[in-house]
Order: sequence, then C-alpha cells, then structure tokens
Amino acid sequence: MALQMNIPLQGGIEHANGYVRVTDVRVCKKDTTEEGSSDWFMMVDVAVYKDAEAREGLTTTNDEGVETKHAPVRISAPAVDKFKFDYAVDDGASPADAYAKLKTLDVFSSATDV
Repeated sequence: MALQMNIPLQGGIEHANGYVRVTDVRVCKKDTTEEGSSDWFMMVDVAVYKDAEAREGLTTTNDEGVETKHAPVRISAPAVDKFKFDYAVDDGASPADAYAKLKTLDVFSSATDV
C-alpha cells in the first residue's frame, strides 16, 4: 500500500506523481494532558520516492553477470515526512489506519492509493 501524489519540495517546487509509503506507525501516551485532550497520540513517518520503481531500488549486473541490488533512494520532503494525530484507544493503529489519517490532511487531499 502507498500513495501517489504531487510532493511539495523545499524551495517551493513540486515533484509530480511521487510515491509515498508509511514506514512507521506508533501510538504513544502523553506524559501530561490538558483538560479535554486525548491521553494518546499517533505518530506516522513516511518515506518519499520518485516513483514506485525507485522504491524498489536499482539492480545492476557487472561484467561477470553478478547482480547487485542497491538501496532505494528517498527524496527529501520535510513537508510530508512526519505527522502526529490525536488518537483514541479504540482507534486502529495499522498502516492502513495511518494512510486513512494522512488522507484527511490538506497536503494529501489529491493523493491516490497505489
């Protein structure tokens, strides 16, 4: 599961049809809470790639026919790398739940599931 969207980059430019994948979902309990706020929050980290193929990484073959798999190269996109959401104990904490929460944000409003 991933999202395809235009990625806002530093300097005010956008990368069209970027590939965004949730890499980490964690639920934490706050040390202190304000009255009326939740005791819990969800942190979601994402990785951004040029496209789905870039996420897979590059495989090269040398002259002897030996294949080498190279790690995927991430795009630096601070506007879409870490998110914090209010969380209730009855909410889900799966990657699918994280994608659903991300899609409620303006920056992900045009994102499509891929």
